[in-house]
Amino acid sequence: MPVQFVENSTAEQLAELAAAMHWKDHPEDCPTVITAIHLADVEGSDLGLFEVRCEMQPIFTATLLQLA
Repeated sequence: MPVQFVENSTAEQLAELAAAMHWKDHPEDCPTVITAIHLADVEGSDLGLFEVRCEMQPIFTATLLQLA
């Protein structure tokens, strides 16, 4: 991951990324509605405890059925 992405991300964005990476690393498990993420920076400063919600958004896929 590019360093600039991490440096410019908010703690909330990093918590979302951490939750996504956790569930990606555990494909045998079903993601919970809420994942608790506790973050600290490399110096050990506490960034907080975050509640990350798994909300499925609809994805639309179009298929051409007939030419206009």
